[in-house]
Amino acid sequence: MAAMTATPLAAAAIAQLEAEGVDTVIGTTVNPAGLTQAKTVPIRRTNMFADPGLGASPSWHAFAIDQSGIAFTDDVGVVGDQRLRIDLSSLRIVGDGLAWAPAAFFEQDGTPVPVCSRGTLGRIEAALNDAGIEAAIGHEIEFVLVDPDGGRLPAALWAQYGLVGVLEHEAFVRDVHAAATAAGVGVEQFHPEYGANQFEISLSPLAPVAAADQLALARLIIGRAARRHGLRVSLSPVPFAGSVGSGAHQHFSLSTPEGPLFTDGTGVAGMTPAGESAVAGVVNGLLEAQGIMCGSIVSGLRMRPGNWAGAYACWGTENREAAVRFVKGGPGNPRGGNVEVKVIDPSANPYLASATILGLALDGIKRQALVPSETTIDPANLSDSDRDGAGIVRLREAQFEAITALDNSTLLRSILGDPVVDMVVAVRRMEHERYGDLGPEQLADKFRMAWSL
Repeated sequence: MAAMTATPLAAAAIAQLEAEGVDTVIGTTVNPAGLTQAKTVPIRRTNMFADPGLGASPSWHAFAIDQSGIAFTDDVGVVGDQRLRIDLSSLRIVGDGLAWAPAAFFEQDGTPVPVCSRGTLGRIEAALNDAGIEAAIGHEIEFVLVDPDGGRLPAALWAQYGLVGVLEHEAFVRDVHAAATAAGVGVEQFHPEYGANQFEISLSPLAPVAAADQLALARLIIGRAARRHGLRVSLSPVPFAGSVGSGAHQHFSLSTPEGPLFTDGTGVAGMTPAGESAVAGVVNGLLEAQGIMCGSIVSGLRMRPGNWAGAYACWGTENREAAVRFVKGGPGNPRGGNVEVKVIDPSANPYLASATILGLALDGIKRQALVPSETTIDPANLSDSDRDGAGIVRLREAQFEAITALDNSTLLRSILGDPVVDMVVAVRRMEHERYGDLGPEQLADKFRMAWSL
């Protein structure tokens, strides 16, 4: 790929930002362990942040979730220097003197760094476009409010999806809505969830890279709002042992110049033949992709039947226990049919999870893969022989098995590239080697705030 050159902000644009009170620009990226990393500059150095960028060690990709580990590989070590560059076209004002932009990694000569998650998703989005396919992704954010030290908040009045959750945290909810609106983040709904002090936000669908950027900004907004109210946000897949946990589901839709692939088709559930093949690609690739979508040391605590986490590799229309849930188009879904991938959790890098979903879908379309039979009931209620006959496989709770499957996956390496797969495997294997002997409560307690902002 050619070297990147950013179009600088004009002096008048910088002056306008200053007039609106902006004095600091923050750029964020997400590494293979799912950690959000950042650098800041004073407003007058915004263009330098975009091109040539700020220096960053390759070790940024190798930092682990335990605040001390660095999972060096043959390609990522102490030698070398890369440039972290913000995308000025995505700059947003987030209030209190702060502006934000998503960042990506480049070599010093401007060529993209292969392990960069934003760059990887951009490459997959371009591959879809080259195939005449337009994708949109809508992210969901599930999180648990905790006290500043990560402890439980009172929940005597809590009820699943109850109004009391909104009223108990009314100021926080309104603060998030106001900040999201001001920053241009599309919030479609924000409501209490199943767990105590757990909430979910659904974001408006956008093109893949823009959607992942919006998710990164929304997490920043939620974290800042919680801090203003003396709270913190846990983005752990399982903040407290024994809970249902939190997901980070992604909905995706695909269309061509001839129309959408998941609506008004002649196939099952109204899909077109290409839409069926896209679903087949995702379902068939789940076992190998689990290490990307839900591969952390905590993820297995959530990946169990009954948690609406999609513990079985199958698909079904509005089936919340299937790993891939199909949502039909119609009056209730005016944007048309879409597909929800339920196995993704907040420990995943959202850019890489999107790249994996879309890469698997594109692979299925190219191979004209046949969609498996639809699962119309909770797969846990099927007998072992019925599941075997339908090809329904239980996804892994054991992290080591999920990471080994990813490491050995020729398919995922062809989609994401060896540098990405090798780096994800490295950080997750470090987690397993250091903490694989801990019990559920110890894991939940240790990593409750690992992905928090």
